[in-house]
Amino acid sequence: MKRFQKEETSMQQPVIRGFLFDLHGVIADSWQYHLASWRAIADELHIPWTDHLTAVLPGMSRADSLETILVAGNQQAAFTAAQRQALTDHENVLYKQYVAELTPANRLPGVTAFLDEIVAAGYPMALASASTNAPAEIAHLGLTSYFTHIVPAGSLKASKPAPDVYLAAAGLLALPPEQCVAFEDTVTGVQAARTAGCLTIGINSQPLPGVTAQLTSTRELSLATVRQVLSQPIGSSKSL
Repeated sequence: MKRFQKEETSMQQPVIRGFLFDLHGVIADSWQYHLASWRAIADELHIPWTDHLTAVLPGMSRADSLETILVAGNQQAAFTAAQRQALTDHENVLYKQYVAELTPANRLPGVTAFLDEIVAAGYPMALASASTNAPAEIAHLGLTSYFTHIVPAGSLKASKPAPDVYLAAAGLLALPPEQCVAFEDTVTGVQAARTAGCLTIGINSQPLPGVTAQLTSTRELSLATVRQVLSQPIGSSKSL
């Protein structure tokens, strides 16, 4: 660990002491299952599914996702709080059916090798997911030994784009957020990580405003790549 920090200092890079990971879209392509679950809910409500919903729902909380769908169908005033809770609970039940089918094969390309590299280098890491299903998903993905630090989503006062989950994740590592690199794939996730003060690497083929640096795919993940994309003045954005 000291060796890597010494290299970073000599290259005038930010001090990196820990890594924080979003789950959906960074570790595994789980958002497709949330979208499938929400599409089933929309069908039940006779709300047409659109490309806009596919684009904006990733990164949203369950309550915000439902609100966005109801607005799209002009039904935002049609349900009581109790009925909304029943709908979000139903989506969660549908999603858990997909989670039960996850295996290590669902890890995104390059993720396993990168996690092994982090472990070998002695860096701590934590999972910064606002999903209450995160521990179960990590278990099905066979990654429990890597992620011994998982933010208890039920304890968060606010979901992304609020910084709560990243502040909590850095706290689990006993590190200031400014010394942590966060990996995110959504606009709301990037906002959460940057507001918390983390160095933020976006992983998406489309531009993510506000990132410190960006990669187009998890295939590019490595410690060397992280150091390379962060070897620039903070505040500007760089892609490989």
